[in-house]
Amino acid sequence: MTVQGRDEARGAHGLRGVLRAARKGAKAARSLLLLSVVLSCGALAACQSDVDGIARNVKTNDIKPPSSDVEESFGENGAEITLLMQKGSNGLFEGPSRDVRDAAALGIGELGSNQAFVKVIDVASPAAAPAAVAAAKSRNSSILISYLPPATTAAVAAMPSDQRPPLLNLGQPVPATSGNVYNLASSETDSAPEGLRTAAASGHKKVVVFAQRDLPQTADLRLADAIRASGGTFLGIVRYDLTDAAAAAAVGTAKPQLQQADTVLILGRTAITTTIEGAIKAGGQSNLNFIGTSAWPPQTYREPTANGTLIAMVEPEATSLISERYQRHYKRPLSADAAYGYDAIAIASGIIRTKGPTGLNAETLTSKVGFRGVTGLFRLSPSGQVERRLSLYAISGGKLNVLAAAPASF
Repeated sequence: MTVQGRDEARGAHGLRGVLRAARKGAKAARSLLLLSVVLSCGALAACQSDVDGIARNVKTNDIKPPSSDVEESFGENGAEITLLMQKGSNGLFEGPSRDVRDAAALGIGELGSNQAFVKVIDVASPAAAPAAVAAAKSRNSSILISYLPPATTAAVAAMPSDQRPPLLNLGQPVPATSGNVYNLASSETDSAPEGLRTAAASGHKKVVVFAQRDLPQTADLRLADAIRASGGTFLGIVRYDLTDAAAAAAVGTAKPQLQQADTVLILGRTAITTTIEGAIKAGGQSNLNFIGTSAWPPQTYREPTANGTLIAMVEPEATSLISERYQRHYKRPLSADAAYGYDAIAIASGIIRTKGPTGLNAETLTSKVGFRGVTGLFRLSPSGQVERRLSLYAISGGKLNVLAAAPASF
Protein backbone atom coordinates (compact mmCIF):
# COMPACT_ATOMS: atom_id res chain seq x y z
CA MET A 1 0.00 0.00 0.00
CA THR A 2 1.45 3.12 -0.91
CA VAL A 3 -1.00 3.81 1.48
CA GLN A 4 -4.40 10.33 17.01
CA GLY A 5 -11.53 7.08 21.17
CA ARG A 6 -12.03 8.37 20.61
CA ASP A 7 -10.94 11.25 22.87
CA GLU A 8 -7.58 12.58 21.73
CA ALA A 9 -7.05 10.30 18.80
CA ARG A 10 -10.47 10.47 17.23
CA GLY A 11 -11.85 13.81 18.35
CA ALA A 12 -8.74 15.69 17.40
CA HIS A 13 -7.82 13.74 14.36
CA GLY A 14 -5.11 15.25 12.25
CA LEU A 15 -7.30 14.40 9.30
CA ARG A 16 -10.50 16.03 10.48
CA GLY A 17 -9.85 19.40 8.89
CA VAL A 18 -8.16 17.82 5.92
CA LEU A 19 -11.20 15.72 5.04
CA ARG A 20 -13.47 18.74 5.03
CA ALA A 21 -10.98 20.61 2.89
CA ALA A 22 -10.42 17.72 0.45
CA ARG A 23 -11.48 18.27 -3.10
CA LYS A 24 -15.03 17.09 -3.64
CA GLY A 25 -14.33 15.88 -7.12
CA ALA A 26 -11.22 13.91 -7.95
CA LYS A 27 -10.10 14.00 -11.55
CA ALA A 28 -11.17 11.08 -13.68
CA ALA A 29 -7.64 9.81 -13.96
CA ARG A 30 -7.49 9.49 -10.18
CA SER A 31 -10.94 7.98 -9.65
CA LEU A 32 -9.43 4.59 -8.86
CA LEU A 33 -6.97 4.56 -5.98
CA LEU A 34 -3.54 3.07 -6.53
CA LEU A 35 -2.09 1.96 -3.21
CA SER A 36 1.19 0.16 -2.77
CA VAL A 37 2.92 -1.39 0.22
CA VAL A 38 6.46 -0.03 0.50
CA LEU A 39 8.57 -2.80 1.97
CA SER A 40 12.06 -2.74 3.43
CA CYS A 41 13.34 -4.59 0.36
CA GLY A 42 12.39 -1.57 -1.72
CA ALA A 43 9.76 -3.37 -3.81
CA LEU A 44 6.58 -1.55 -4.68
CA ALA A 45 3.49 -3.74 -4.93
CA ALA A 46 0.28 -2.17 -6.13
CA CYS A 47 -3.27 -3.25 -6.72
CA GLN A 48 -6.00 -1.42 -8.55
CA SER A 49 -9.68 -2.22 -8.31
CA ASP A 50 -11.01 -3.96 -11.42
CA VAL A 51 -14.59 -2.96 -10.73
CA ASP A 52 -16.40 0.23 -9.88
CA GLY A 53 -16.62 0.80 -6.14
CA ILE A 54 -16.77 -2.26 -3.91
CA ALA A 55 -15.20 -5.14 -5.76
CA ARG A 56 -16.78 -8.46 -6.62
CA ASN A 57 -14.99 -10.32 -3.86
CA VAL A 58 -16.93 -8.45 -1.17
CA LYS A 59 -19.63 -10.70 0.16
CA THR A 60 -22.26 -8.05 0.75
CA ASN A 61 -22.92 -4.65 -0.75
CA ASP A 62 -25.37 -3.61 1.96
CA ILE A 63 -24.57 -0.11 3.16
CA LYS A 64 -26.64 -0.51 6.33
CA PRO A 65 -25.04 -1.52 9.63
CA PRO A 66 -25.57 -5.17 10.49
CA SER A 67 -28.01 -6.41 13.08
CA SER A 68 -26.76 -8.06 16.26
CA ASP A 69 -27.52 -11.48 14.76
CA VAL A 70 -25.20 -11.12 11.79
CA GLU A 71 -21.52 -12.01 11.80
CA GLU A 72 -20.07 -10.28 8.80
CA SER A 73 -17.30 -11.13 6.43
CA PHE A 74 -16.15 -9.03 3.52
CA GLY A 75 -14.59 -11.26 0.92
CA GLU A 76 -14.41 -15.04 1.05
CA ASN A 77 -10.94 -16.20 0.14
CA GLY A 78 -7.41 -15.98 1.46
CA ALA A 79 -6.02 -14.88 4.79
CA GLU A 80 -8.26 -13.50 7.53
CA ILE A 81 -7.97 -9.89 8.67
CA THR A 82 -9.92 -9.64 11.94
CA LEU A 83 -11.70 -6.34 12.60
CA LEU A 84 -12.57 -5.92 16.30
CA MET A 85 -15.32 -3.40 17.07
CA GLN A 86 -18.13 -2.82 19.56
CA LYS A 87 -21.78 -2.50 18.60
CA GLY A 88 -24.03 0.11 20.14
CA SER A 89 -26.81 -0.55 22.60
CA ASN A 90 -29.23 -1.19 19.73
CA GLY A 91 -27.09 -3.97 18.32
CA LEU A 92 -25.74 -1.94 15.39
CA PHE A 93 -22.41 -0.46 14.46
CA GLU A 94 -23.00 3.26 14.78
CA GLY A 95 -21.19 6.51 14.01
CA PRO A 96 -17.42 6.13 13.72
CA SER A 97 -17.62 2.34 14.09
CA ARG A 98 -19.88 2.19 11.07
CA ASP A 99 -17.45 4.40 9.17
CA VAL A 100 -14.57 2.03 9.93
CA ARG A 101 -16.64 -1.02 8.99
CA ASP A 102 -17.67 0.46 5.67
CA ALA A 103 -14.14 1.58 4.86
CA ALA A 104 -12.95 -1.96 5.57
CA ALA A 105 -15.46 -3.30 3.05
CA LEU A 106 -14.37 -0.78 0.46
CA GLY A 107 -10.69 -1.41 1.13
CA ILE A 108 -10.74 -5.19 0.96
CA GLY A 109 -12.90 -5.04 -2.15
CA GLU A 110 -10.46 -2.83 -3.93
CA LEU A 111 -7.19 -4.22 -2.60
CA GLY A 112 -7.77 -7.76 -1.38
CA SER A 113 -7.46 -9.46 -4.78
CA ASN A 114 -9.16 -12.54 -3.34
CA GLN A 115 -6.06 -13.16 -1.23
CA ALA A 116 -7.50 -11.68 1.97
CA PHE A 117 -10.89 -11.16 3.59
CA VAL A 118 -12.17 -9.18 6.58
CA LYS A 119 -14.04 -10.86 9.43
CA VAL A 120 -15.91 -8.40 11.68
CA ILE A 121 -16.10 -9.39 15.37
CA ASP A 122 -18.20 -7.62 18.00
CA VAL A 123 -16.31 -7.39 21.31
CA ALA A 124 -18.74 -6.19 23.97
CA SER A 125 -16.31 -5.54 26.85
CA PRO A 126 -12.69 -5.92 27.97
CA ALA A 127 -13.65 -9.21 29.60
CA ALA A 128 -14.72 -10.57 26.20
CA ALA A 129 -11.46 -9.65 24.50
CA PRO A 130 -9.36 -12.73 25.39
CA ALA A 131 -11.93 -15.15 23.98
CA ALA A 132 -12.33 -13.13 20.79
CA VAL A 133 -8.58 -13.01 20.27
CA ALA A 134 -8.13 -16.70 21.04
CA ALA A 135 -10.81 -17.55 18.48
CA ALA A 136 -9.13 -15.35 15.88
CA LYS A 137 -5.80 -17.05 16.53
CA SER A 138 -7.43 -20.48 16.17
CA ARG A 139 -8.69 -19.38 12.74
CA ASN A 140 -5.12 -18.40 11.80
CA SER A 141 -6.02 -14.74 11.56
CA SER A 142 -3.10 -12.82 10.11
CA ILE A 143 -3.70 -9.52 11.94
CA LEU A 144 -6.09 -7.80 14.37
CA ILE A 145 -7.42 -4.34 13.58
CA SER A 146 -9.12 -2.72 16.57
CA TYR A 147 -11.59 0.13 16.76
CA LEU A 148 -12.72 -0.54 20.31
CA PRO A 149 -13.04 1.57 23.47
CA PRO A 150 -9.55 2.23 24.87
CA ALA A 151 -9.93 -0.15 27.82
CA THR A 152 -10.89 -3.03 25.52
CA THR A 153 -8.10 -2.38 23.05
CA ALA A 154 -5.68 -2.12 25.98
CA ALA A 155 -6.84 -5.56 27.15
CA VAL A 156 -6.01 -6.99 23.73
CA ALA A 157 -2.69 -5.19 23.59
CA ALA A 158 -1.71 -6.51 27.03
CA MET A 159 -1.93 -10.11 25.86
CA PRO A 160 1.50 -11.67 25.18
CA SER A 161 2.45 -11.16 21.57
CA ASP A 162 2.91 -14.90 21.01
CA GLN A 163 -0.74 -15.49 21.99
CA ARG A 164 -2.30 -13.22 19.40
CA PRO A 165 -1.73 -11.85 15.89
CA PRO A 166 -0.19 -8.38 15.46
CA LEU A 167 -2.51 -5.55 16.51
CA LEU A 168 -3.23 -2.36 14.55
CA ASN A 169 -5.13 0.12 16.74
CA LEU A 170 -7.33 2.76 15.08
CA GLY A 171 -8.56 4.37 18.30
CA GLN A 172 -6.95 6.23 21.17
CA PRO A 173 -3.33 5.11 21.55
CA VAL A 174 -2.67 2.25 23.96
CA PRO A 175 0.63 1.04 25.49
CA ALA A 176 2.60 -1.38 23.36
CA THR A 177 4.55 -2.96 26.22
CA SER A 178 3.77 -6.53 25.13
CA GLY A 179 5.06 -5.95 21.62
CA ASN A 180 3.59 -6.18 18.13
CA VAL A 181 1.07 -3.40 18.89
CA TYR A 182 0.87 -0.41 16.55
CA ASN A 183 -1.20 2.75 17.01
CA LEU A 184 -2.11 3.98 13.55
CA ALA A 185 -4.26 7.06 14.26
CA SER A 186 -2.72 10.48 14.88
CA SER A 187 -3.82 13.29 17.18
CA GLU A 188 -3.35 17.03 16.92
CA THR A 189 -0.34 16.72 19.22
CA ASP A 190 1.32 14.88 16.35
CA SER A 191 0.69 17.88 14.11
CA ALA A 192 2.19 20.48 16.46
CA PRO A 193 5.91 19.49 16.37
CA GLU A 194 6.35 20.33 12.69
CA GLY A 195 5.21 23.91 13.25
CA LEU A 196 7.34 24.12 16.39
CA ARG A 197 10.43 23.05 14.48
CA THR A 198 9.80 25.70 11.84
CA ALA A 199 9.38 28.41 14.49
CA ALA A 200 12.54 27.27 16.29
CA ALA A 201 14.52 27.39 13.05
CA SER A 202 13.59 31.07 12.71
CA GLY A 203 14.75 31.78 16.28
CA HIS A 204 11.34 31.59 17.98
CA LYS A 205 11.89 29.09 20.78
CA LYS A 206 9.98 30.27 23.87
CA VAL A 207 6.62 28.53 23.68
CA VAL A 208 3.38 28.88 25.62
CA VAL A 209 0.58 26.42 24.83
CA PHE A 210 -3.20 26.89 24.91
CA ALA A 211 -5.33 23.74 24.95
CA GLN A 212 -8.94 22.71 25.45
CA ARG A 213 -9.86 21.65 28.96
CA ASP A 214 -10.46 18.05 27.87
CA LEU A 215 -7.06 17.46 26.27
CA PRO A 216 -5.64 14.39 28.06
CA GLN A 217 -2.96 15.17 30.61
CA THR A 218 -0.63 12.74 28.87
CA ALA A 219 -0.53 15.15 25.95
CA ASP A 220 1.09 17.79 28.16
CA LEU A 221 4.21 15.67 28.49
CA ARG A 222 4.33 14.95 24.78
CA LEU A 223 4.05 18.64 23.94
CA ALA A 224 6.72 19.61 26.45
CA ASP A 225 9.03 16.93 25.03
CA ALA A 226 8.37 18.09 21.46
CA ILE A 227 9.15 21.70 22.35
CA ARG A 228 12.40 20.73 24.05
CA ALA A 229 13.32 18.41 21.18
CA SER A 230 13.04 21.33 18.76
CA GLY A 231 15.46 23.33 20.92
CA GLY A 232 12.73 25.40 22.55
CA THR A 233 11.71 26.37 26.07
CA PHE A 234 8.32 25.21 27.37
CA LEU A 235 6.70 28.07 29.32
CA GLY A 236 3.59 26.14 30.35
CA ILE A 237 0.13 25.12 29.18
CA VAL A 238 -3.04 27.19 29.65
CA ARG A 239 -6.41 25.40 29.59
CA TYR A 240 -9.54 27.01 28.16
CA ASP A 241 -13.26 26.24 28.02
CA LEU A 242 -15.40 26.56 24.92
CA THR A 243 -16.88 30.04 25.30
CA ASP A 244 -15.61 33.43 24.20
CA ALA A 245 -15.60 34.62 27.81
CA ALA A 246 -13.55 31.60 28.87
CA ALA A 247 -11.11 32.19 26.02
CA ALA A 248 -10.62 35.82 27.02
CA ALA A 249 -10.13 34.74 30.66
CA ALA A 250 -7.50 32.19 29.60
CA VAL A 251 -5.58 34.84 27.71
CA GLY A 252 -5.71 37.13 30.73
CA THR A 253 -4.40 34.36 32.97
CA ALA A 254 -1.52 33.70 30.58
CA LYS A 255 -0.17 37.26 30.41
CA PRO A 256 2.97 36.47 32.46
CA GLN A 257 3.87 33.58 30.13
CA LEU A 258 3.00 35.57 27.01
CA GLN A 259 5.33 38.36 28.03
CA GLN A 260 8.18 35.84 28.06
CA ALA A 261 7.11 34.01 24.91
CA ASP A 262 7.86 34.44 21.25
CA THR A 263 5.72 31.50 20.07
CA VAL A 264 2.12 30.55 20.86
CA LEU A 265 0.82 27.06 20.11
CA ILE A 266 -3.00 26.86 20.14
CA LEU A 267 -4.60 23.41 20.19
CA GLY A 268 -8.29 22.76 19.73
CA ARG A 269 -10.96 21.43 17.38
CA THR A 270 -13.12 24.53 17.67
CA ALA A 271 -13.41 28.06 16.33
CA ILE A 272 -12.55 29.29 19.83
CA THR A 273 -8.94 28.78 18.78
CA THR A 274 -9.10 31.92 16.66
CA THR A 275 -10.90 33.78 19.47
CA ILE A 276 -7.85 33.08 21.63
CA GLU A 277 -5.48 34.15 18.89
CA GLY A 278 -7.45 37.36 18.34
CA ALA A 279 -7.43 38.18 22.05
CA ILE A 280 -3.66 37.68 22.20
CA LYS A 281 -3.06 39.84 19.15
CA ALA A 282 -5.34 42.54 20.56
CA GLY A 283 -2.88 42.82 23.45
CA GLY A 284 -0.41 44.42 21.07
CA GLN A 285 2.52 42.05 21.55
CA SER A 286 4.16 42.05 18.13
CA ASN A 287 6.95 39.48 18.46
CA LEU A 288 4.77 36.36 18.54
CA ASN A 289 4.60 33.49 16.06
CA PHE A 290 1.36 31.48 16.08
CA ILE A 291 1.07 27.77 15.45
CA GLY A 292 -2.22 25.91 15.05
CA THR A 293 -2.88 22.21 14.54
CA SER A 294 -4.58 19.99 12.04
CA ALA A 295 -7.62 19.80 14.36
CA TRP A 296 -8.58 23.40 13.62
CA PRO A 297 -11.88 23.37 11.70
CA PRO A 298 -11.77 24.84 8.18
CA GLN A 299 -13.96 27.82 9.11
CA THR A 300 -11.12 29.11 11.28
CA TYR A 301 -9.03 29.71 8.16
CA ARG A 302 -11.45 32.45 7.10
CA GLU A 303 -10.99 34.43 10.31
CA PRO A 304 -8.70 37.47 9.77
CA THR A 305 -7.14 36.88 13.19
CA ALA A 306 -5.77 33.54 11.91
CA ASN A 307 -3.63 35.08 9.17
CA GLY A 308 -0.01 33.97 9.42
CA THR A 309 -0.72 30.92 11.57
CA LEU A 310 1.34 27.83 10.72
CA ILE A 311 -0.36 24.42 10.54
CA ALA A 312 1.14 21.05 9.63
CA MET A 313 -1.17 18.36 8.23
CA VAL A 314 -1.67 15.61 5.69
CA GLU A 315 -2.21 16.94 2.20
CA PRO A 316 -5.93 17.09 1.30
CA GLU A 317 -5.31 15.48 -2.08
CA ALA A 318 -4.53 12.12 -0.47
CA THR A 319 -8.02 11.66 0.97
CA SER A 320 -9.66 12.78 -2.26
CA LEU A 321 -8.43 9.56 -3.85
CA ILE A 322 -11.21 7.53 -2.23
CA SER A 323 -13.63 10.16 -0.88
CA GLU A 324 -15.81 10.17 -4.00
CA ARG A 325 -16.27 6.40 -4.03
CA TYR A 326 -16.94 6.28 -0.29
CA GLN A 327 -19.56 9.04 -0.65
CA ARG A 328 -21.19 7.27 -3.58
CA HIS A 329 -21.50 3.91 -1.87
CA TYR A 330 -22.33 4.97 1.68
CA LYS A 331 -24.14 8.27 1.07
CA ARG A 332 -22.05 10.24 3.54
CA PRO A 333 -18.64 11.95 3.46
CA LEU A 334 -15.43 10.11 4.15
CA SER A 335 -14.46 10.62 7.80
CA ALA A 336 -11.07 10.50 9.49
CA ASP A 337 -12.02 7.19 11.10
CA ALA A 338 -12.91 5.73 7.72
CA ALA A 339 -9.65 6.93 6.19
CA TYR A 340 -7.65 5.23 8.95
CA GLY A 341 -9.75 2.09 8.51
CA TYR A 342 -9.06 2.01 4.80
CA ASP A 343 -5.33 2.41 5.32
CA ALA A 344 -5.25 -0.37 7.93
CA ILE A 345 -6.86 -2.75 5.43
CA ALA A 346 -4.47 -1.56 2.75
CA ILE A 347 -1.43 -2.26 4.95
CA ALA A 348 -2.64 -5.75 5.81
CA SER A 349 -3.87 -6.80 2.38
CA GLY A 350 -0.85 -5.33 0.62
CA ILE A 351 1.61 -7.27 2.75
CA ILE A 352 -0.45 -10.43 2.35
CA ARG A 353 -0.38 -10.02 -1.44
CA THR A 354 3.35 -9.47 -1.60
CA LYS A 355 4.73 -11.63 1.23
CA GLY A 356 1.88 -13.86 2.30
CA PRO A 357 0.13 -13.93 5.70
CA THR A 358 3.37 -14.72 7.55
CA GLY A 359 4.75 -11.44 6.20
CA LEU A 360 2.56 -9.57 8.68
CA ASN A 361 5.26 -9.52 11.31
CA ALA A 362 7.11 -6.90 13.33
CA GLU A 363 9.94 -6.59 10.82
CA THR A 364 7.67 -5.80 7.89
CA LEU A 365 5.19 -3.64 9.80
CA THR A 366 8.01 -1.47 11.12
CA SER A 367 9.79 -1.08 7.80
CA LYS A 368 11.82 2.12 7.88
CA VAL A 369 10.61 2.92 4.36
CA GLY A 370 7.05 3.11 5.63
CA PHE A 371 3.70 3.23 3.85
CA ARG A 372 1.87 5.77 1.74
CA GLY A 373 -1.93 5.94 1.72
CA VAL A 374 -4.98 8.15 2.05
CA THR A 375 -3.64 9.35 5.40
CA GLY A 376 -0.33 10.34 3.83
CA LEU A 377 3.16 8.94 4.26
CA PHE A 378 3.73 7.19 7.60
CA ARG A 379 5.64 4.44 9.32
CA LEU A 380 5.14 2.36 12.45
CA SER A 381 7.73 2.01 15.21
CA PRO A 382 8.49 -0.95 17.50
CA SER A 383 7.36 1.26 20.39
CA GLY A 384 3.86 1.30 18.88
CA GLN A 385 3.87 4.91 17.70
CA VAL A 386 3.15 6.23 14.22
CA GLU A 387 5.39 8.78 12.54
CA ARG A 388 3.92 10.85 9.71
CA ARG A 389 5.34 13.15 7.09
CA LEU A 390 3.23 16.31 6.99
CA SER A 391 3.05 19.34 4.75
CA LEU A 392 3.44 22.79 6.31
CA TYR A 393 0.83 25.47 5.56
CA ALA A 394 0.31 29.12 6.46
CA ILE A 395 -3.17 30.61 6.76
CA SER A 396 -3.60 33.57 4.46
CA GLY A 397 -6.52 34.97 2.50
CA GLY A 398 -9.00 32.63 4.15
CA LYS A 399 -7.25 29.41 3.18
CA LEU A 400 -4.25 27.21 3.71
CA ASN A 401 -1.25 28.00 1.55
CA VAL A 402 1.58 25.50 1.16
CA LEU A 403 4.91 26.57 2.62
CA ALA A 404 6.64 23.21 2.38
CA ALA A 405 5.29 20.00 0.88
CA ALA A 406 5.63 16.76 2.82
CA PRO A 407 8.86 14.89 2.05
CA ALA A 408 8.44 12.11 -0.47
CA SER A 409 10.14 9.58 1.81
CA PHE A 410 11.58 9.04 5.27
